[in-house]
Amino acid sequence: MNRVIYFLVASVLGACSALEGEQKTNVNDIIKTHEIRQFTDVEVVMASEKYGANLYLQIDTLMSQGVLDCSTILKGESEYLDSLNQKIGGQISLGLAATDFRTKQEKELFEAYEYNYENEMDSKPSIQRMDDQYVLYTVAVESKDPSYETCLPEDTPIAMWSMIIPVKTVIISLD
Repeated sequence: MNRVIYFLVASVLGACSALEGEQKTNVNDIIKTHEIRQFTDVEVVMASEKYGANLYLQIDTLMSQGVLDCSTILKGESEYLDSLNQKIGGQISLGLAATDFRTKQEKELFEAYEYNYENEMDSKPSIQRMDDQYVLYTVAVESKDPSYETCLPEDTPIAMWSMIIPVKTVIISLD
C-alpha cells in the first residue's frame, strides 16, 4: 500500500514540475515574440522629440502645399488633424495666444516663444514630459511664414503648435 501511495505522490510531483517547465518555455517564447524592452526617461524623451518633429513635418508640408488650411485648423474644423489626433491618441492644436491652450506648460511655452520673438531671439521646438503618460512637443511659427500669413491676424506675430503625445504611442512606434 505504501508503494502505491509513494508512486502516486511521485507521479503528481513529476507532472507538476513538467508543467512548470512548459510554462516557463511559453513565457520565454512570449517575451521573445513581443520583445519586451525597458526604456530610460532619456530614451523616451529623445524618441518623443523625433516623433513630434515628424508629426510637425507632415503638418507643415501639407500646410505649405495648401492641402491644410490654417483658418480651418484655427476653427477646430480640420478633418486631417481630427483623424491624426485619433490615430495617435493625443491632441494636436494651433494656438494664437496663451489662453488658447489648456495646460500650464503649454501657456508658459507660448509666453516664452512670445518673449523670444519680441526680443529677436530664435525659438526652437521644445519637448517636455507632462507626466508618466504624455509628452508635450511645441513649435513656434511666425506670422510672416507664407503658410500662416493669410490666416493669422496682423497683431499676432506668432502662433504655436502644441502636440500632446501619449508615451505609449511613441514607444509602439519604435523599431
